[in-house]
Amino acid sequence: MSDTPPVPPREPDAPRESDAPREPDALGRLLRSIGGRDWLAAAIAGAGAWVAAYVVAGISLLLTVAIVAVGSGSSGGASIDGGFVPDSGTASSAPDLQSLLSGISVLLGAPAQLVALADFGRLHVSGSVPLFGLSGSASLGVAPALVLAAQVVIAVVLTRRIRSRSLGVPQLLVTSAVTGLVLTAFTTLAGLVLAIRFPASSGVSISAVHAIGIGSILGAFVIGAVSALLARPSVLARGRVLAVRTFGTARVAVGQVGFLVVLVTVVLVVVALVVQPSWGSALPLVVGNLASAIVSLGFLGGVGVSGFGSGAQTASAFGGASGWLWLLVLFVALTAVAAGLALAVRRNDRVRTTLDWVVSPAVWLVVGVVVFVLGTGVFSYSATGSSVVGGSGSMGVAPWTPVVFAAWGAAIEVVARYLAPVLVPRLGSRIVLFTSRLVGADPRPVTPGWAAPAAGAAPTGAAPTGASGPASAQAAGWSGVPAAGDQPAADASQPFVGASHPSAGASQPFVGPDAASAAAPMSPRAKKVLVRSLVAGGAVVVVVVAGAVTTGILRSNVWGPAPTVRSYVDAIARGDAATAERMSEVPEDAAMLDAAVLKSAKNRPSDVRVGRVATSGDRAVATVSYTQGGKNRSGQVELRRTGTSWLVKDEWRVTAPLAESVSITAASALEGAPVTVGGKRVGTISDGTFRSLAYPGTYRVEVGGTKYFTGGTKTLSIGGSSSPYVDFTPKPTKQLTTDAEKFVTDEITACAAKTDVDALSGCPWYGPYDADGAVEYEVKTMPELKVETSGSGSIQVTSTSDGVIGYDYTSYFGDSGHQEDTFDVYEFLKVEDGKLVSAY
Repeated sequence: MSDTPPVPPREPDAPRESDAPREPDALGRLLRSIGGRDWLAAAIAGAGAWVAAYVVAGISLLLTVAIVAVGSGSSGGASIDGGFVPDSGTASSAPDLQSLLSGISVLLGAPAQLVALADFGRLHVSGSVPLFGLSGSASLGVAPALVLAAQVVIAVVLTRRIRSRSLGVPQLLVTSAVTGLVLTAFTTLAGLVLAIRFPASSGVSISAVHAIGIGSILGAFVIGAVSALLARPSVLARGRVLAVRTFGTARVAVGQVGFLVVLVTVVLVVVALVVQPSWGSALPLVVGNLASAIVSLGFLGGVGVSGFGSGAQTASAFGGASGWLWLLVLFVALTAVAAGLALAVRRNDRVRTTLDWVVSPAVWLVVGVVVFVLGTGVFSYSATGSSVVGGSGSMGVAPWTPVVFAAWGAAIEVVARYLAPVLVPRLGSRIVLFTSRLVGADPRPVTPGWAAPAAGAAPTGAAPTGASGPASAQAAGWSGVPAAGDQPAADASQPFVGASHPSAGASQPFVGPDAASAAAPMSPRAKKVLVRSLVAGGAVVVVVVAGAVTTGILRSNVWGPAPTVRSYVDAIARGDAATAERMSEVPEDAAMLDAAVLKSAKNRPSDVRVGRVATSGDRAVATVSYTQGGKNRSGQVELRRTGTSWLVKDEWRVTAPLAESVSITAASALEGAPVTVGGKRVGTISDGTFRSLAYPGTYRVEVGGTKYFTGGTKTLSIGGSSSPYVDFTPKPTKQLTTDAEKFVTDEITACAAKTDVDALSGCPWYGPYDADGAVEYEVKTMPELKVETSGSGSIQVTSTSDGVIGYDYTSYFGDSGHQEDTFDVYEFLKVEDGKLVSAY
């Protein structure tokens, strides 16, 4: 018998417990709740965003190339190494395969790398020159605003058009993440596959150039996901009062800043095409970034550079800005008032929450961060050779600018709270309705003062756009306001105002069916007070703005460094060195910066133009261009702010003049000789050199000398391409010839007066050799002498015909004798303490 208990038989069709269907988990239920249309919308939005960005990047590059080609012009030839090669009309030799592939990679890869840059990637390039042992790398990070805008807009449009509106928040998060992943995949794969590759050449190798990295991967995902998620922000704000108010405020903030960016972009394009055509080549790529940086200046922010081997330099409206910048500040202030009024219309009531004081500054702070990111570029580099060098820096909007945006947000909230309830009801129904259609409407809190609509009027309980229904809004204590497009036509004869006071707790709309019934006419006294208040307030605003603009213009054009430089160089141009000296700090080695010297100069500067002025604190550097001798020249002038009077009037002084260092050299024979320029003695030759600063011009320099040597006169040009250097060779005087001949003649006479044969050292003759005792010498004929000098100032006296010397003596054998002999002269002299002496 078996120990195993018997298994009862079962019916063949009876189901097992393991065959029962399992309940799907939460993730599975979430994924199954998303329809195929929504999955497709998420994928198409990500792919379409990349395609749109790629197309815009390609068009921008083509426009850049076209503008450069038009600007450089073409005349049927090409310039190669400075020469002109005419078009022969025959086809050139076919390029090699490697060059052809390189051209294709640039053509297709450059737009792909711009898309990766727009997704906050960094363009990397590295290479080496093995022949010289050099290698290096560099990176650039800047998000092309137009490419990024195309990416976001297409992602939002495709999502709104294709995705269904019945998704909940979890489904929105999943589909938005899919959009981000698809955009990331397209950006990363295209950036790596279409990396720019250069052909290898002898001794130089450059790696593939691309902008893919952790920044582009995370950036593409965030941009795609956030764009899809916020395609319909009202879905996220269902029943959430804070979210509704935040999205509404963000809509107004983006509208204000976006309008200013577009306006500045149009101005930049017009200026580039009409006033400065040379700018046009860069605009297709960076016009959005440049406009963002300029708009930040209008918001009283700053732009500048950091790195580049120096400290940070920042410019702002308060740093001696020109009039056009203060005009932009005025326009920003006007749009800020308009934004505050629009924000009040968007809220559509007079009940304000304390949280709005946080929401508005926070929203404008975020917008300021976006402007900072778009308006700033970063770079880094490193190179290895005989030494290792490297660095990093940034250029664009100053990091503290978003804080200024937040301050503007607080000011706009003040306008929405206190100015809008007084001013909006006086704007007229059409303006208010148009504004409401433009910015939308927030739900308003339900209060006892909210009267039921009259018969035939539009229901006030309709939910706002994107709300889940009236019930959800009522449950949250808020009633929807009909969208501007759904409201009935307003009666133009009835003003859209609310009459109750905020302290009463009633909510009075600017737009809606209750606005007309709640309107109460203002008394004549109230109207008079309002008119006077508006006039007074407008006058104050005009005075403040006019004062700010006037002050900015005066500080820039009258009291700034540029006018000081202009006056300074103009003084040099007209030969007024005294005025130039009063405006500058003259260094010690500046003897030629003299009025008489400058007045004598020819080819002084003319047609003076002051270019870019870089200001950093109390220091400024101005670039000056001028015409000298029919040619264009340029130079730099450094200044220092010495004081400010009346808080706005700056006083500047030139610390590094528009002058060059002059070097006048001469041989030692001219040591101590006076140097004269324009009839004015400016110094002497010391240690063989005279140095001084001198203004641009052509000078006549004269170097004097002693009674034996003179330097002569030469012309010295300052401000040209050549170095201001001149060398003087000593020229002998007649006195030198006379005294040198006399010196040698006296030596011959002195030698003839000697009677000891052993004392003839240094004399031009020797003998007689067999003399015993004293010898009597007599010069029968003096030699003819010639005096020559060298460039170093040495003196050589030689004989052109021999002299004759006679001598009487007694020989060793007691015989008396008389002999005559010829002799020549070969003597070297030098000048010492103003006298001729033997050089040896």
